[in-house]
Amino acid sequence: MEALFAVQEEDTNLRQLQHRHEHLPEAEHLAELKAAHAAQVAAQQNLAAECLESMQRQKRYEQEVAAVEARIADLDQKLYGGMITSPKDASSLGNEITLLKERQDGLEEKVLEYMEILEPLNEQLEEMNRTKEEQEKEIEQASAVFQKTEAELLGDKAAAEKRRDDAAEQTDPGLLARYEGLRRSFGASVIVHFDGHGCQGCPTTMPAMEADRFKGMDEGTMSDCNECGRLVVR
Repeated sequence: MEALFAVQEEDTNLRQLQHRHEHLPEAEHLAELKAAHAAQVAAQQNLAAECLESMQRQKRYEQEVAAVEARIADLDQKLYGGMITSPKDASSLGNEITLLKERQDGLEEKVLEYMEILEPLNEQLEEMNRTKEEQEKEIEQASAVFQKTEAELLGDKAAAEKRRDDAAEQTDPGLLARYEGLRRSFGASVIVHFDGHGCQGCPTTMPAMEADRFKGMDEGTMSDCNECGRLVVR
């Protein structure tokens, strides 16, 4: 009977180890860190996309400024290079140059506007990247702690399974089968002792006649409890 008690003890131990494995604080902490990191990466990607859009707009305005400057230079060359002799044509070119310079001023203001937009965004992006790198270090450290804890726990489970297997080999196969069949109903108290007054697993007091029956049994023998159905050892 002691072997079956050992089987039951290791089954209880294994359930507790499994519960610990499923609810390791180290695993929960690691999951929280990874979730925070994922949120940080998503936010950083959104900000990077915003920066890229602003940079592209700034680039377009810079290209327009360059095109306007080239046009002004071309018109200046015509106006002051002796190519224009008509006062009317000269006046027309002068007006066009004036309009182009106004256009250039407006475009340059846009370039400056996007430069001012980008400066804090880039600073924020750098700060977010530093935070992300710190999170990755924390994840690496937490992962190492989790793996160590899990490895120790798995080692404990393997040892408990070995002890359970050894005890099961020493148990009568028929008795072991009965025990396995009752585990769903009684969990960690399939087989219990008779304490001199009743079944240790019964939630109620054992009737006197049933108690007398167990008292009359030889020490170390087993019988079913007629009240709860557990295996009771005298």
